[in-house]
Amino acid sequence: MRRALPTATLVVVLAITAVGCGGSDSQEDPTAAWASGFCSAVTSWTDDLKNVTSEFSDTSNLSQDGLQSAANDVRDSTQQLVDDLKGLGSPQTDSGQEVTDAVDGLSTTLDNETAKIEDTANGVTGITGLPSAITTISVSLSAMATAFSDTLQTIQNADVNGELQKALEDSPECAGITNS
Repeated sequence: MRRALPTATLVVVLAITAVGCGGSDSQEDPTAAWASGFCSAVTSWTDDLKNVTSEFSDTSNLSQDGLQSAANDVRDSTQQLVDDLKGLGSPQTDSGQEVTDAVDGLSTTLDNETAKIEDTANGVTGITGLPSAITTISVSLSAMATAFSDTLQTIQNADVNGELQKALEDSPECAGITNS
């Protein structure tokens, strides 16, 4: 059961890598700034999720308190991601509104899944409830990863002129994503 959380994080990291970020210098234009902010926010979020899931590689951390702490960490990190992504606004590209709509949809899904994780963690009343809770939380983390992957695909499909893709490829902040 404890491998399900790291697996969900791996799915998120792989989905992020699929955006195609490279590692050359970015230009100081609005699209480049949007790409830089996007990759910075996503990198911070995935790093936080990796830290949360690594806590459970040690079975001594599998406790009611550990689960609630992890749920709080996921909530805080996901809320920061949502705030950061919404704060970016629309990229100044032909596909800007579609990208914004996709990010808004992602934000809703992440909020819903985070609430499920918190509810599950808070509902555990003893050690016997941990396996079921971990399974439920793993499903929510997988749903978050899938939603993120779907959002990236929507962004890529909307970017018919390749403006955003180029900005992502040129952003130094995206380089760390491909090295994850």
